[in-house]
Formats: sequence, structure tokens, C-alpha cells
Amino acid sequence: MSAFEQAVLSDLESRGWTIGKPRQAREGLMYRANDGAGSTDAQTVLVKDSIAVITFHRPADIPAGWRAGRDAADGSATAFITARDLRIDAPAPAIRPLSPARPEREPLDSACVAEIRAAWDAKAFPRDDHPQFTKRGGWVHPSGLREYPAGHRHAGDLLAPMFRPVSGASRGIELCGAQQLLRDTSKSPDKYIVAGSKAAGAFAPLPLRESFFRPGAALGEDWLPAGARIVVTEGVRTGQAVRSATAGWAQPGGRETVVLAALAANNLPAVARWLKSSGMSATHEVVFAADNDGLKSQFVGIRKAVEAAELCGGKVALIDNDKPGFDMYDLLVSRKHDLRAGQSAVRELIDGARDPSQIRADRTEAFEPQQRQGTDRGNESVRAAGVER
Repeated sequence: MSAFEQAVLSDLESRGWTIGKPRQAREGLMYRANDGAGSTDAQTVLVKDSIAVITFHRPADIPAGWRAGRDAADGSATAFITARDLRIDAPAPAIRPLSPARPEREPLDSACVAEIRAAWDAKAFPRDDHPQFTKRGGWVHPSGLREYPAGHRHAGDLLAPMFRPVSGASRGIELCGAQQLLRDTSKSPDKYIVAGSKAAGAFAPLPLRESFFRPGAALGEDWLPAGARIVVTEGVRTGQAVRSATAGWAQPGGRETVVLAALAANNLPAVARWLKSSGMSATHEVVFAADNDGLKSQFVGIRKAVEAAELCGGKVALIDNDKPGFDMYDLLVSRKHDLRAGQSAVRELIDGARDPSQIRADRTEAFEPQQRQGTDRGNESVRAAGVER
């Protein structure tokens, strides 16, 4: 074991981390790790030459001395430290043949994309009373979603195609996967990321348009007209709640509002960076609809929404209550006997969106270093887009 590797592991163990046995990975030695916040391993530590990288598979604070890195392909946060940071002279790495440069993003899974496209082209349009639209006594607009067709192994489940930017500087998008929302909403979870989907930085644009599936597709003026507002949500159903409350048919003469459902909190900053680099945030108001996550989830919904808003000059719509995970859909269905009142409440929350600095001031508990919460924090998994299957 090198002096650097020993120093890295000793540093983490001194903080209460448990380090598992190493295995040889392509890039170096990989350790499973547990930061003490739960009963299961939720971090991995990669040690390669003179740099070590932690990948966080649930929200956690970065250890002092480590620096935040770029998000992993699945959206997980990372942190790194070098031998120089630890004041250790690392031995010169062995000379190895150059390997081909890794692509900046994962290539598409052609089989996955083809299956999603085929299911979409079958044109199985869902009924307005589909269980996913009426869950918990509410109702949301279909927003262009379709069902897997009769004869398909997932017939009756909803299909929410997801897209990713073709490049940072353009509005071009490409189909990269989908989320499947089960017809049987009694199951938990009742939604999955379709196997082979590339979820990092992806989103579901609502309303969905046939033009999104064509070569050279882009979020053009037919979808995003001048003066329209962009609301970025975590979940698809939350995005549908926003559309239900703001679309022209619900609010005659009202302002056009479109939605990008980012599928998970960790995707919000990636979407924000694209909105900025493509120029859309400079010409359209952007609001991030934050889930009101609490301490057990390390306030991930609030923190990521604020981070995203700061990246692109957007605002944050967040309801301040004591209900963990409360979002726009929860607000919509909280007036079960008066759908219009629920829609009005959603519109008012969006119209009253706050600057990220104000959210930081109003919700200081979400941005202060968190105390270790033992197994309480570990028992609640990251609320993400759903388990892949």
C-alpha cells in the first residue's frame, strides 16, 4: 500500500468511515465505504496514483480537505483529493500505453432508443382516468404521454420519453431513454428508468411533441414561444401538475408555461447549465420547483434547486411546511374537492418564486453543515427517478 493510499484511508477512518476490502478496477483500486450515516455502504473510493475520488450514492457532506468534483454519469456527486493536498510525494506512475480518450458523455444505447421509439410510434394514447393521472384523488393533464401498446410486456404502463442536449450551445435534443410509470400505482416504487437509458443531464419536456423524435429536433419557438416561462421539476408527475395548473386551457389568457422534468434532484444543476449555455435562461424566466426535502434526505431537493437557480439566474418555487418531500403535485391534490383551488395554489407558488439567495436566508437549516444522524439518515434512500429495470 502506497503512502498516499494509506493516508487517504486513514483520513476517512479517522472521520468515522468504514472502509471495505479493495478490488482492482480499471482505473485503480476501488473501495466500498460507509460514512457512518447508515447501515449500508453508500460511497465508493477510487485510489489511482496520486489522486483519490469519492462517489456519493446518497446525499452527504464532502469531508474537509476534499474538493467537489464533476457529477458522475448517473448524477451522483463526487469529491477528490490529491497527494499534493496531503503533502505526500507520490511516486512517479508507471508508464502505460495511452488509452483512447473517454467520450464526454455516454453513447446512446441504440436498442433502448429503438424500443422506446417503437412504443411511442404505436400511438397508444392513455385515458384521462389512467391511475397515474388520478393518483391520491387528484388529476393531472396527460401532457402528451403515451402508454405501452397492447401486446407489449408493459402494456398499460405510461411511457415518458426523456431527452438530452445534443450540445451545450444549442437547443438541439436527442432521445436518450425513458421513464416507465406503472399502471399499478400500489407498487412501490411505481416508476422505473428503462434499462439502457442515459439519465445524466436528461429531462422530459412537457408537453411532449412528435417533432422531438425527428432528426435535428430542438426546443424551438413552437414549443417555447417568446415570453414563455420554463419551470424545471424533479418528477414527471410534478411537471404534469405544473402543466395542469398553468396551461392555457386551465388559465385562459394566462402566460404560457412549459416544463422540463429533470427526473431527479441531481439532474437539476445539469439542466440549469444547459439552459444557460444554450441562451434560453437569458431570454426566458426559469423557475425551479423544489421538493421540500427534510433533514433525512439532507435537503437534497432544496439544495440542488438553489444550486441550479444560481447557475442560470433562475428562481426557486418552494413551499415552506413541515411535510418532507412536499412538491407541486402534493399542493395540487391537497384541495381534493376543488381542483381549481389546487391549480390556483400551484400558480401562486410559481408566481411567487424567490431568488436563490432568499431561499438560503429563509431555509438556513438546509445549508448549514449537518450533524450526523446515525441510521435515521441512512434508512431513507435518495429520492430519484426510480430504480432502473
